[in-house]
Amino acid sequence: MNNVSELKSRYNQIYPAFGSYTECMSRALFTGLSSSILGFSTAFCIQHLLKNKLPYPISGNILVSSFVAVVVGFQVTSVRAQSCQAAWLAAEEKHTFFTENDSKSD
Repeated sequence: MNNVSELKSRYNQIYPAFGSYTECMSRALFTGLSSSILGFSTAFCIQHLLKNKLPYPISGNILVSSFVAVVVGFQVTSVRAQSCQAAWLAAEEKHTFFTENDSKSD
């Protein structure tokens, strides 16, 4: 199951929108990874510029930057993944935007 094209061809008959879903999820995961890297580097640079005004030692910069990177990466990935899931459900014609919102309001 390491071959993505084989996986797409296998499930294309059952789920016609599976190919677009896998591509969307790939983009979502790589967007989350890149935003995590960008969040780490931004937090680290800001802490480096403000090193005299921060209440913790310089060795804490890595820990704080890592925490910021995890939070940013998780948030971006989860939002993008939810949009991919909603698009797949809408493309499968079994669910629509309105039936999804009706189930949330109950």
